[in-house]
Amino acid sequence: MFDPLLLLFFAPLIAAFFLFAMVKVSSKWTKAFAAICSMVPLFILILTPKLLGRSYDVLWFKPLSIHFNLSIDSLTLIFLYLTALITPIAIITGPIKNLSHPNIFYGFILFLQALLIGFFSTKDLALFTIFWEAMLIPLYFIINIWGGKNRQFAAMQFLLYMIAGSALLVFAVIALYFAASSFNFDELAKLSSTMPYAGWYFFIFLVAFAVKTPLFPFHGWLIDTYCEAPKTATILLAALLSKAGIYGVIRILMGIFPLYMQMASPYVVCLAVIGVLYGALAALAEIDMKRLIAYSSFSHVNFIFAALFVWNGYALAGGLFQVVTHSIVIAALFIIVGYLIDWLKTSDMQLTGGLARKIPAVCWLTLFFIMANVSLPGTANFVGELLVLFGVFQMSWWVAAILGLSVIVSATYALRFQRKVFFGQEGVATVSSGIIDVRLTYFAVIAPLVIATLWLGIYPRPLLELIEPVVKQIHLIDLLEH
Repeated sequence: MFDPLLLLFFAPLIAAFFLFAMVKVSSKWTKAFAAICSMVPLFILILTPKLLGRSYDVLWFKPLSIHFNLSIDSLTLIFLYLTALITPIAIITGPIKNLSHPNIFYGFILFLQALLIGFFSTKDLALFTIFWEAMLIPLYFIINIWGGKNRQFAAMQFLLYMIAGSALLVFAVIALYFAASSFNFDELAKLSSTMPYAGWYFFIFLVAFAVKTPLFPFHGWLIDTYCEAPKTATILLAALLSKAGIYGVIRILMGIFPLYMQMASPYVVCLAVIGVLYGALAALAEIDMKRLIAYSSFSHVNFIFAALFVWNGYALAGGLFQVVTHSIVIAALFIIVGYLIDWLKTSDMQLTGGLARKIPAVCWLTLFFIMANVSLPGTANFVGELLVLFGVFQMSWWVAAILGLSVIVSATYALRFQRKVFFGQEGVATVSSGIIDVRLTYFAVIAPLVIATLWLGIYPRPLLELIEPVVKQIHLIDLLEH
């Protein structure tokens, strides 16, 4: 029988190549085929018994001992579920009309899904690096071909930042191989403390992960890229690609270079705290709704970065919880903002107002996710943020105070966004009378995100049970007994 791990990786990859060949199929059927194929990994994850602990390993390139290795532990499973959930939702929200070469567009999305699954699953550093670098290819073309009016600038800026961040990564990977004679994560972890130049290798990996997440001040590419990318790509960038850098921090920096990570902790936490405040204040001053959500996302991922580097078990657990909840909430917000821009033909909040009278269901749906974004108790973000602040306070009260202040700023810009777009007098830009408030398609896309946000906010235990082994391995803390 075909190994479920291979099927998990190859199903979207094979579907991508099928899509590339579907030249004469209509946009509607191409999108439907892509959406169905993107759901296959989710069904595999749900239906395969005892998936946790499974592995597939075969020698791929003997001269360098590179293994095609896929294995699933608790950390991997968290990121796989995220990828399997968010990708179909991003595809369903994708365009049909006026989309040139839809087979190539959706083929690139599925190709990216396969790369993400491989990236989160492999325990071989060479394969990890191949997947890491290959993600740039579909994203560059998606932004450059199907993005907004400044797409070429945004795509080139994105590519240059990513290449600059990873320029020395390949060198570090090769140097690690010569030092350890292995690309296996476990073998590298055993030798890292005695390895020459280990501090430099740590720094190179840190920069690469900091650029992709991004950590302040490596965020120059983010706003233009999020705003110029098509809606589908923006969702994937904010909900999944930013998490690739965070996954790299946990898997590589914590797993292989823990001593150097502790040494770098004060400096990285300082940068992350600046990023949290900078993103929140920039969002507060923003008048463009898509840029506001982009700055909000930037602030939140820096909050997660601070949680990881403060080197506390509760903060790490909260940071991992926030990885999941941020992906869910930010995907929903970009979906809603994408629909609003499609209807209003503008993203300028100064031209909007009074939309609650015309689309009340969308108004309350937006308010729900806006409140989830600022960690309202009972929503998913609250649990993660509470754990982070509890852990950070144990290490540094003033860092906890600054992060707490950012929550207040977040609530301010979130409610300002809601007021400007949905309340007050009707603006110059408004929706036409023919717009249906919440179509079945919109509801089908948003409903899983609403359910996940409430479920994780009210009953977080299942996700905490997945997070606990990761925290125990690094910090030896039993979360569920406290």
